[in-house]
Amino acid sequence: MATTSYPPDFNIENIKTSPTELSSLNEASLELDRAAQRLIRAGWPEAWLGINLPLGATRALLVLEAGRANNPRTLADVLGVGRTTVTGLIDRLEDEGLITRSIDPTDKRSFALHLTDKGRNLVRQIEDIRRQQLARALNQMDKSALDALHTGLAGLVEAMQAEQIRDTP
Repeated sequence: MATTSYPPDFNIENIKTSPTELSSLNEASLELDRAAQRLIRAGWPEAWLGINLPLGATRALLVLEAGRANNPRTLADVLGVGRTTVTGLIDRLEDEGLITRSIDPTDKRSFALHLTDKGRNLVRQIEDIRRQQLARALNQMDKSALDALHTGLAGLVEAMQAEQIRDTP
């Protein structure tokens, strides 16, 4: 596996400090998240060679799996693409055996989209790539850092779930 390096404009010391003000702490946390996401993505090209699916189709598959869309119109809206583009993505996913479409029982003019077992397995494979990257990094951390990360991530998940509940109509 290739060695991952920080982007040239990244300096961990600028964001590793412990800010005292909440807004500064939030900003520093967002910068750490950005750095972590860049490092995760830097490891993708090599790992994703085994996934033979264009990025747009992969994004569509992940959106469907997350339950953020279940029909072409919503999928197009979530992805920020036009209906023609999403039709091509759906065709590709269906041709690959990753999704099925059926008449939507609540709106006979529309299709309902569903992941197949093959589609769910591919999403699991994508998630496993990311989890392996994170596991390697976690194995290098000491217990106090892991405890702090665990506490912080638990709080983040709780806050995100509360936000999601508030945003649900």
